[in-house]
Amino acid sequence: MLTIHKATFDDHQAIASLHVQNWQTVYRHDLSEQYLTQDIHQDRFQVWHGRLSHPEQKRHILVAKQNETLCGFICIELDAHPELGTLVDNLHVSPSAKGQGIGKQLLRRAAEVMTQHASHHGLYLEVLASNVSAIGFYQRVGGTEFSAQTWQAPDGTIVDEYVYHWADHGQLQL
Repeated sequence: MLTIHKATFDDHQAIASLHVQNWQTVYRHDLSEQYLTQDIHQDRFQVWHGRLSHPEQKRHILVAKQNETLCGFICIELDAHPELGTLVDNLHVSPSAKGQGIGKQLLRRAAEVMTQHASHHGLYLEVLASNVSAIGFYQRVGGTEFSAQTWQAPDGTIVDEYVYHWADHGQLQL
């Protein structure tokens, strides 16, 4: 049975592990081997430990669990950009759970949070240009490419990325 709920501090290790697993797979040609094999573990652990031990009012983290095991998560920053709206800072689904609609369900719940707490109805995210499967997913749920830019990864690598946007979270095709 799939459940989606607000993340708690107890979820930080599972979230960090899934984040590491996905980055190691998807970004293996974009980020340095040193980072992906060694440094990433401590880096992602610190990020999620910090986010969940010091919650911020505009940050909402939701987890998806199947039989109490984490299979996905989303982290949004409400009203992060004056024109684009809320940032989807992270959206990850475990490889074994992809194709089951979990990403759509997480986006749906994030839209509900936005309806209740955000002043701007827009939604956007940044996705690496090499992440073709994620780009396809964002296009299928109604996202449009807003701009191209670069991202400086935690290991210092400069990587091409796109900004995908929905002018209103009601445009999400879920």
